[in-house]
Amino acid sequence: MISVEEAERLLAAALGRLPAERRKLVDATGRILRRPITADRDGPPFNRAMLDGVCLRSADWEAGKREFALAGTQAAGAELLPAPPPGACLEIMTGAPVPEPCDLVVRVEDTERSGEQVRIRSSLTLASGHGVHRQAGDFRKDQELVPPGRRLSSRELAIAASCGFAEVEVTVEPRIAVVTTGDELVEIDDIPKPHQIRRSNDLALRAVLEAAGHRRIELNHLPDNPQALSWNMERLLQQADAIVVTGGVSKGRFDHLPAVLKELGVQLHFHGVAQRPGRPMAFGTFERPGDFLHPEDTRVVAVFALPGNPVSAFTCAHHYVLPALSSMVGLVPQPPQLYAALATPTQPHPKLTLFVPACFESTAADARCLAHLHPTNTSGDFASLAETEGYVRVPPGKAPLPEGTLLAAARWR
Repeated sequence: MISVEEAERLLAAALGRLPAERRKLVDATGRILRRPITADRDGPPFNRAMLDGVCLRSADWEAGKREFALAGTQAAGAELLPAPPPGACLEIMTGAPVPEPCDLVVRVEDTERSGEQVRIRSSLTLASGHGVHRQAGDFRKDQELVPPGRRLSSRELAIAASCGFAEVEVTVEPRIAVVTTGDELVEIDDIPKPHQIRRSNDLALRAVLEAAGHRRIELNHLPDNPQALSWNMERLLQQADAIVVTGGVSKGRFDHLPAVLKELGVQLHFHGVAQRPGRPMAFGTFERPGDFLHPEDTRVVAVFALPGNPVSAFTCAHHYVLPALSSMVGLVPQPPQLYAALATPTQPHPKLTLFVPACFESTAADARCLAHLHPTNTSGDFASLAETEGYVRVPPGKAPLPEGTLLAAARWR
């Protein structure tokens, strides 16, 4: 077995980057940006009124003038009017351009209007720039506003639309195959025999992947038969970008998966990690060449072979599969690392990294995140995970870890 740290290093070094494609902005929600969004003009593109009121020269105000003649009305979206003459003002609406040399906007609540004369309250403290959103005050033309690697949410989409990006370049959506194996597994609506159990890993993993933003997911169930495994895995290696298999990866007589993967040309980078749960986990890659029309379209297919026990599969999917997929689609930065302090002491394993389910509590006194550990009975005790929010990573060691020890943690999807 290798350490968790070595497994993480080998996995990161072996992953490829999926290609990019052009998509209409209206269809790009949730996709990963590959080319930056840059400003096509200053923001705002003109001196902009931030208030409904009147605009005037600050020099007039500073000279003691408080009553002004109205020279016109500047509406939002209308052509820019000439500046009013010295000693006069323009009625102006929020969002309208402020004509230079006017550099002051006074809100309508601070004025009194009598016919075409406007009087401003003398008690106000006003200076140049008041009520004016200066041209390029937010950003300048050609400035990068959204860097590559961002997932396009409502915020990024709004920025792209405001800069005229009708199309964006994004990473293609990965095609992910989730494969369960095992003759003991039956459908959800079946009545299982005493020696059978209902299948749940595939639905749980699909929910985890969908919660992380991955939508192109194919579910498969295969028997513990080498030939059936080989036929189906060969097909998936030619179609998918990532394959997540649960079961058949240990050392038992019917655990055919590692041998089948090797026969199909999958390079296994590791098989067995010093961790609990998930010790038998394996990871490999398969290089798929492009077709006749697109010989340059070589793909590196990531193959994750997770143990069949539900807690093992669920935990390994969070710790290894999700970060790997984020790397493949070019997500930058990766989701931030969560750290939590132990609410109670715990005993580590002398040789294994433990991924222990936990609930998290944020304390008001010092804003710390506390982890309350809830170990499962076994790696098959999936029901107990419903009472937890994530897990903490307990490194191997002999000495007990005292209350308050800070550990890396993660939340369930």
